[in-house]
Amino acid sequence: MSGSLDNRKQLGLKRPRLDNARSGPMPARPLVALLDGRDCSIEMPILKDVATVAFCDAQSTTEIHEKVLNEAVGALMWHTISLQREDLEKFKALRVIVRIGSGVDNVDVKAAGELGIAVCNVPGYGVEEVADSTMCLILNLYRRTYWLANMVRDGKKFTGPEQVRDAAQGSARIRGDTLGIVGLGRIGSAVALRAKAFGFNVIFYDPYLPDGIEKSLGLTRVYTLQ
Repeated sequence: MSGSLDNRKQLGLKRPRLDNARSGPMPARPLVALLDGRDCSIEMPILKDVATVAFCDAQSTTEIHEKVLNEAVGALMWHTISLQREDLEKFKALRVIVRIGSGVDNVDVKAAGELGIAVCNVPGYGVEEVADSTMCLILNLYRRTYWLANMVRDGKKFTGPEQVRDAAQGSARIRGDTLGIVGLGRIGSAVALRAKAFGFNVIFYDPYLPDGIEKSLGLTRVYTLQ
């Protein structure tokens, strides 16, 4: 899970040049648009006193009001709208796009840079929640808690340990087993540390990380997926 800097390096992109940025006086109360969705609860306490916030709830730029296209200097976006070059060119005053999330694959970053629009993201978005959910799925596979819970919910009664053993057939002990992780970014490393606490022997593959990271986290590194 690389951050925006790593993504730029891989794509061969540079930061937008300041002399290429859209110029002109900033309005006393600039217009900031949330392009898709209506959840702006984190940002509103910060923006409400310094900017006018427009909620577009759009799936494409054809659904965005002309006033936003002409006057918005900042845009917040989730993942349900895409901004390609032809979309970016519709904005006449836009200076910065903030992707509420880690990925910027729904924004033409190169075109934005050429148009003087900075693109930002939130690399740490959802790391803890995704890592927790990943461990829940792993634990369910090993201990079959999901299937056992469904049996109880459906009225299944266990009258002895033999019935429980039969119902949980296929469950396995975690401690000492090996968990492999491809990509030890923010989420990958968060999963690795959780898995270690449960007794997994954690191995990982990530060609982009420097040597030695495995020692600091107490993991085993592999150099091929074969």
